[in-house]
Amino acid sequence: MTARAEEFQALSDSVFHWSVYEPSVKCEIGCTALKLGSRLVVIDPVPLADAAWKELLAIAPLSAILLTNGNHVRDALELRQKHHVPVVTAPDTRRDITELKPEVVLLPNELLYGIAAIPIPGATPGETAFFANTGVMVLGDAVINTSLERGLELLPDKYCSDAKQNRASLRKLLDYDFHTLIFSHGAPLVTQAKGKLHALLNSSS
Repeated sequence: MTARAEEFQALSDSVFHWSVYEPSVKCEIGCTALKLGSRLVVIDPVPLADAAWKELLAIAPLSAILLTNGNHVRDALELRQKHHVPVVTAPDTRRDITELKPEVVLLPNELLYGIAAIPIPGATPGETAFFANTGVMVLGDAVINTSLERGLELLPDKYCSDAKQNRASLRKLLDYDFHTLIFSHGAPLVTQAKGKLHALLNSSS
């Protein structure tokens, strides 16, 4: 990746987001950092300016890099080398990554710093949602939020391995208590996030 974000947005005192326009995929791609206790984890890393990284790392040291699917390696190699932290994925994601070998595989019902991996079969290969016990749900490609007019949308069928299965998989997320929903493509939702996802799934069933 060549694009780089110059700054990040603080969604709260423990949730941070930044994004860049990536010409190769012709869309905005986003990244999330979560402060969990005294640790910082970054999900689907997008390049960030050094000054902004310095500001983030003053909040908490980076402890892990999480990837939501096999297409989101992005800046993980460079971050891993620079900060000597592990790359963490779910088992299905690990099988779909060719650029690197994740150091940690997070199994269902396992927690990493209070984060659980939730498989989302039917979306892109290896798709995984990450739920933090602080009430934050982070998605890869299964749902997008790239248009103010259209609001939340499911990943278009042509990009899904099984669009019907993707919708069914996403319903599992409604079992979790989250107030913030963050996407790889589009603006984060920080109000009524669970209700809006529920409405999307009901309208598309």
